Amino acid sequence: MIKKIQFIVIAVLAILLFFVIVDNNKLSSEGSAASDQKSVQVADEVTDSGEETKAKADEETEPKDNEKQDELEEELAVNATESESDHKEDSKVVYLTFDDGPSTVTNELLDTLAKYDAKATFFMLEPNMRTHPNEVKRTVKEGHSVGSHGVSHALKKFYHDEQSALEEMKTTQAAIEEMTGVHSKLVRTPYGSIPYFTDSFRKVFKENDLKLWDWNVDSSDWNLSEEDYVANVISQVEKLDKGGVTPIILMHDRGETASHLDVLLQYLQEKGFETIPISNDMEEYSFNCYDRCKRVAS
Repeated sequence: MIKKIQFIVIAVLAILLFFVIVDNNKLSSEGSAASDQKSVQVADEVTDSGEETKAKADEETEPKDNEKQDELEEELAVNATESESDHKEDSKVVYLTFDDGPSTVTNELLDTLAKYDAKATFFMLEPNMRTHPNEVKRTVKEGHSVGSHGVSHALKKFYHDEQSALEEMKTTQAAIEEMTGVHSKLVRTPYGSIPYFTDSFRKVFKENDLKLWDWNVDSSDWNLSEEDYVANVISQVEKLDKGGVTPIILMHDRGETASHLDVLLQYLQEKGFETIPISNDMEEYSFNCYDRCKRVAS
């Protein structure tokens, strides 16, 4: 009987112990879950806080960058306006042009131009370029413009027809690009465009995006003495200046011209002229045909 009672007591204690263990596990699980949930919530809050901080920083930085950009653009605009204003008010422009080069004299011309920080435009012949490639490269390197003057410089050959003139200019244009990397649209026809460069020639050149440049000051340096050609140029420049016309001076790549170029540049500098090179984006200047143009005799 006693043994039976002991067995019942032990069974009851075992059942009670079982329920106690189950309750403790349940409480532990709930506490762990609550802790995990709280940890996740805290982590999310930290992440959100970080994103908000970054967003605020971006918002604060962006206006500052925009302000700097606006200030820079405003400064550049002011500088550009001042530069353009200075150019218009303080200087008069003149275009120096040299035909028939390059030659053994080209370096002397370039040295004199560099002395006065003067820029010019050289209309070159393709065969001479092949003979003096270093002079071609130096001309471009020092900030001067180069243009095409043809190949033959022979009246009847160049002006034989529209295609012969175009081919000579295209050949020279290709040589310039090959030697310097510069694609020049500038051309000057041999002896100028009057009288043999008729309207049909002009049409073909325009269709091929070539810009024709004649002159309004003929130095006559090819038949005048060194002193006389300079005096001749100065006389014409003064007349144009009084009329508000920009001088485009024709000279040649030759020794007599180079020997007195210093005198001409000194005069131009003293009179406030700025010598700048002709560029592709400028409007071309050429003689008008009126009733003077005609095809060259065969």
